[in-house]
Amino acid sequence: MFGPYFQVLRRPGAFRFSAAGLLARMQLSMAGLGAVMLLSVERGSYAIAGSVSALYALSAAAVSPQLSRLIDVLGQRRIVPWQLVVHVPAIFAMVAVAVFTPLTWPIFVLAVIAGASQPSIGSLVRTRWSAMLRGTPELRTAFAWESLLDEVVFIAGPPLATIVALQLFPSAALILAVTLLTVGSLLLLTQRGTEPAPSGRAKARGGRPAILLPGVAGITGVFVLLGAIFGSFEVTTVAFAREAGASSVAGLLLALYAAGSLFGGLVFGVLRLRASLRTQFVVGVVVLAVITSPMPFLESTVLLGIGLFVAGLACSPVLITGTSLVERIVPEHRLTEAISWTSSGMAMGIAVATPLAGLVIDSAGASVAYWVTSGSAILASLLALLVLRSLGRAQRGAMEHRRLPGVGAPAPLDAEAAAPAEPGALAVSAVAPAGVMAGAVLDDAAPTR
Repeated sequence: MFGPYFQVLRRPGAFRFSAAGLLARMQLSMAGLGAVMLLSVERGSYAIAGSVSALYALSAAAVSPQLSRLIDVLGQRRIVPWQLVVHVPAIFAMVAVAVFTPLTWPIFVLAVIAGASQPSIGSLVRTRWSAMLRGTPELRTAFAWESLLDEVVFIAGPPLATIVALQLFPSAALILAVTLLTVGSLLLLTQRGTEPAPSGRAKARGGRPAILLPGVAGITGVFVLLGAIFGSFEVTTVAFAREAGASSVAGLLLALYAAGSLFGGLVFGVLRLRASLRTQFVVGVVVLAVITSPMPFLESTVLLGIGLFVAGLACSPVLITGTSLVERIVPEHRLTEAISWTSSGMAMGIAVATPLAGLVIDSAGASVAYWVTSGSAILASLLALLVLRSLGRAQRGAMEHRRLPGVGAPAPLDAEAAAPAEPGALAVSAVAPAGVMAGAVLDDAAPTR
């Protein structure tokens, strides 16, 4: 099973830039929790803490694609250092205002600045993989590997943030998070051999935003609803465990989802499916909706734990094939921006669905609040079916573009189907998907998940 992962990581420079990206992404799962732990102590208000986290996420979602477009044009090492120059002081200023002054309004302003300057590490790493493996079946394995690392980030980050905040001081988690982001980003930027070549200003002049490129808006819309699933189920699961008189198992329930996601991504990344990417993507979303729909009717923590584990498995094809599909239909010089749009969409879904689920919990209870999760999954499946044909046109248009003189050799529409299966790899008919997941979204899907 692990052979395909070892194969892609043996590529020159691959392990080093992936490891640097992992270190930098630890901040994603620590910053939001770190802000909550700091502000709940210094301001005595979870409402303020939640508002700050939401502002951070929304500003990142709004600005990240624009900065990613500049990265496509000018290169990673020209733009990312300037993002850090703004982001790091904003975080430290936010800590200083919270700890040393009674003021609250500057914290909101600084959260917007910090979110807007947040480097999109997942996009930076995935574009490096794309530059290295574009048009090969190994690219999906590489994307699956990065999704596995996303899961590691969201499994290890929150306990680490909690420990340092409780054992040292309330702002320690936020300070450690921004330190890991800075060190990991600088290690990534020093690896110039794997950095994608910038497209230059000529290609950018007059170009429309990547969200308007064929197929990107539809995929981004699905990712918004995926973010709503993630944002709602987490707070609802904690509330469900509390209502059941088993608050202590809330962490275990969330860990079951993460474990299903991790296992699912590991398996799905090495499969060689015969169906087109768009079919895998759409069927994966439909399967996720079917599996998620019964959640409001699960009456015990045992049944909920089983449901969350299976739901974790079912998300993998959506996240992995969604990212792979964006890579397939978008011109190479617009890839960082396009991936940032899907990440921003997921962040927006999280930011909206989390407080919505909280309102439903307060008024009707946790079981009813799971309808936010299930409803988001159902809407995602309907949207995926709606855009299926347009995704096909986008794939064909991308193929025709790559056949133009000077653009480069075209990759087959479904490279994983065109290439022979590797020894030991599973050649599986994709009439029914493998049904598995990987996060990300989140990676930089947002500062929270």
